[in-house]
Amino acid sequence: IRTVLRHITRGQLLDITRFGNGPAVHALANAEALDEYTWLVAGCVGEFWTDLCMRHLPGFASLPADRMRALGRAYGSGLQLINILRDMGADLAAGRCYLPADALAAAGLAAADLAAADLARDPARLAPVYNHWLAQAGARLDQGMAYCMAVNHRRVRAASALPALIGARTLALLRQAGPG
Repeated sequence: IRTVLRHITRGQLLDITRFGNGPAVHALANAEALDEYTWLVAGCVGEFWTDLCMRHLPGFASLPADRMRALGRAYGSGLQLINILRDMGADLAAGRCYLPADALAAAGLAAADLAAADLARDPARLAPVYNHWLAQAGARLDQGMAYCMAVNHRRVRAASALPALIGARTLALLRQAGPG
């Protein structure tokens, strides 16, 4: 919580309203907006968990605190990216698209196209954007496993690794299903 408040009080949180109102589908503007969102929702949790454990568990990790915080941030953000990709259909139906508008535009798409029935007939149009963010989620999940391997306490390591194992299985299913 302190980390999020620091982020807000430094004036870095420009707009907490990410999506407009109404029936139109709205996307995040760019990768930076998506990274900020995943940090606010889950990356800061990885940092908080690390700070808490470093403070209260002597010998918590074999890596320095700042490296563990960075890995924890990436881990939380990666888990959130997995959630975004998994829930994309429901989010689109609710008017939200977390995939960056600029990346969609580079693929010749707009957020509204993702909700359209014609995309279901031709999911290959979305594949470059979808696969990029799947790879990003996988890379961040790998950092999460590095985090878990650096944790010295057996029970804390198991608790930290369980979301990564679930995330890895979810990523495999998302890769198998594809963007359609």
